[in-house]
Amino acid sequence: MDLHSQLSALIDLAESLGIMIRRAPPADESADHPGGALVRLKGKEMLFLDPTASVADQITVAAGALRGRAELDNMFLPPEIRERLDQA
Repeated sequence: MDLHSQLSALIDLAESLGIMIRRAPPADESADHPGGALVRLKGKEMLFLDPTASVADQITVAAGALRGRAELDNMFLPPEIRERLDQA
């Protein structure tokens, strides 16, 4: 599974858990969040992914946002995705 496919799978997984996805570059160029960040706004989780960041950085952010979620424990996930979540 190539990096773009992994990112797409992580985004689909996040959306299936109710996380809203937004693609936007950081408002502050000195922001210390390479690839994006997970935030909670008005009780809803939003995963911001920086489209100007490398795909690897976006994968790291998306996997980190999903790491440790109990909902994923009993779900089948492709081995590459499970490995990404375990490494996050």
